[in-house]
Amino acid sequence: MAVKVTERKRKAFESKIEGADKVEIKITVVRNDEQRASEALEISRRDIYFFDTPELTLSKAGLVLRARAIEDDDHDAVVKIRPVDPGKVDDKWQETGGFKLEADTVGDKVVMSASLKAKQKKGAIEKVANGEHALSELFSKKQKAFLAEFYDDPVDLDDLAVLGPVRALRADIDRPGMAYELTAEYWTLPDDSHLLELSIKCPPQEAVVAREVFAAFLAGHGLDPNGAQATKTKLAMTSLAERLKQE
Repeated sequence: MAVKVTERKRKAFESKIEGADKVEIKITVVRNDEQRASEALEISRRDIYFFDTPELTLSKAGLVLRARAIEDDDHDAVVKIRPVDPGKVDDKWQETGGFKLEADTVGDKVVMSASLKAKQKKGAIEKVANGEHALSELFSKKQKAFLAEFYDDPVDLDDLAVLGPVRALRADIDRPGMAYELTAEYWTLPDDSHLLELSIKCPPQEAVVAREVFAAFLAGHGLDPNGAQATKTKLAMTSLAERLKQE
């Protein structure tokens, strides 16, 4: 966007900043403008809930049950299993809407996961979190079938505890020198602790090079490319479960 500044305006401003080492130009967005600012910067806000036992029995066995209430977007519930053997995943799931087979990498560790996502009506997740609706109503028949096929032990959904919410901000960022879009997720837990995850996504055939590009980008900014060896989900759920035990 081209901007024209009159000579008079330029001189008037320069006189005000004369002698400064640098100039910081900023704005505190007022509450009425927060939504417009979020849209302009493509910042997504979401409340994230997990469902498990206080001992995290499901998580420790590789099962994650999650729901997300996303501002100005579809809400969803997800059943995620890891690790999985891609060769043992029935083709019917590959043809099912909402299914995803993904390699999650943290440092040198690579874990294959399979997940099935289903859209939720707005307000449905909050009603489950508030105890107004049973958790079993949140997951679809296909998700329950997926759960039964990939997880050996029976799961009584309505006996599980609600962990959360985690308040999350997500932004996709294009950075100079990065061939891949960088995603930043900033999570605030109920105890006011925070987690920040940086990630990129790429096709499998580019993964080896993309991993090196990402590591070089992080190292170039003084960040440890290996970071924490636990995922943000595991760290968050551990904190939420500990908080639940103390209540």
